[in-house]
Amino acid sequence: MRSILISLKDEASVNIRDRLLEMAEWKELVEFMGLPAYSYGNYVMLQHPGEHIYAERIDEKIAEFLGERAEVIVFASRHKSESGKKALTVHTVGNYGKAEYGGKDRTLSIPSPQLMSIALRMLHKNNSLPDYSVSYEVTHHGPYLETPSFFIEIGSSESEWRDEEAGRVIAKTILDIMDKSSNEPVAIGIGGGHYAPRFTELALNYRISFGHMAPKYALPNLDETMLKQMVEKSGAEYVYFHKAGLKKSDIKRMAEILEGMGVERVRSEDIEKR
Repeated sequence: MRSILISLKDEASVNIRDRLLEMAEWKELVEFMGLPAYSYGNYVMLQHPGEHIYAERIDEKIAEFLGERAEVIVFASRHKSESGKKALTVHTVGNYGKAEYGGKDRTLSIPSPQLMSIALRMLHKNNSLPDYSVSYEVTHHGPYLETPSFFIEIGSSESEWRDEEAGRVIAKTILDIMDKSSNEPVAIGIGGGHYAPRFTELALNYRISFGHMAPKYALPNLDETMLKQMVEKSGAEYVYFHKAGLKKSDIKRMAEILEGMGVERVRSEDIEKR
């Protein structure tokens, strides 16, 4: 069973919930955390009263509710940025440094790289809103979980969070991936900016899925311990470096560490096109 988690403190999350309820015939279940819960197909949609990013270990409460651990938890959420950029995004969860917004210091949660990459491609396909970009974001913020998860978001200000059309694009994407899976290769990504433009381009056009992605501003935290977490929690066989802005010495250092873990450096010409 796959779980969709809604936050009642998040306008975008509530918007996505309402669009999901409109677009499919959900069955109401017993309450979860005192709030209505619903099922449809392979999904159970649950609500909680707090902020997603501080819902530490909520996967344990979900497992207790379901009687089994969820296959994956999809956080339907808002994305906030000072730029006010209109965006539809997906991203993994965790902190490369200090945990300022939920989770644990220098600790990554387990992603769902292949399903998240399918969601990225479905978002791109479903996006009928010319002003909205579609992309990955790099790994950031909490909560800490031990169940595979990812965020799918509307950004980046209140007007977008309340935008019903944006909510429908996200809701349709969530429904479209309900039974989807893939076995394509998984890579971690290192370099670039917060919206991971190169990793987004690769996932849209090549047969590769990304797990944890670290931007160049996270480089000071990417020691052997953190690189090992990125690889092991993503289940990655490969690493892709977005070289723009990275020093050759940094790439060499990290590539040597990763090679010692059996992780192969991959370039675009090595990957099968879609």
